[in-house]
Amino acid sequence: MKSNNKGFTGETAACEYLKKNNYVIIERNFRCRHGEIDVIVYKNCQITFVEVKTWDALDSFDLSYSINRNKLKRIANASKVFLRDYKGDYSTISFDVLLLKNNKTVYEHYTNIYGD
Repeated sequence: MKSNNKGFTGETAACEYLKKNNYVIIERNFRCRHGEIDVIVYKNCQITFVEVKTWDALDSFDLSYSINRNKLKRIANASKVFLRDYKGDYSTISFDVLLLKNNKTVYEHYTNIYGD
């Protein structure tokens, strides 16, 4: 499976998982010159920026390789651009990572991984 297709189907599975957990999808694949965010969701007055990773072989140790300091900085910068133009109500933000197995089941959901 091509990387783009695997990413899209992984993000679709992640959105279904998030919806089942009472998140409202605000936007998918937000892009700006500072970076990109896979999924942006809302729940309990909080906006969450979600990075989705779909791998054939992964474990918790692999998170450190997939989400490095540079990637976190790009996500944080993109989130600032999104929030600058966002008209909805929120009181807090967080940054999450969803790791999915190749069969699109959620392997791990890491919440609030990065503080700015």
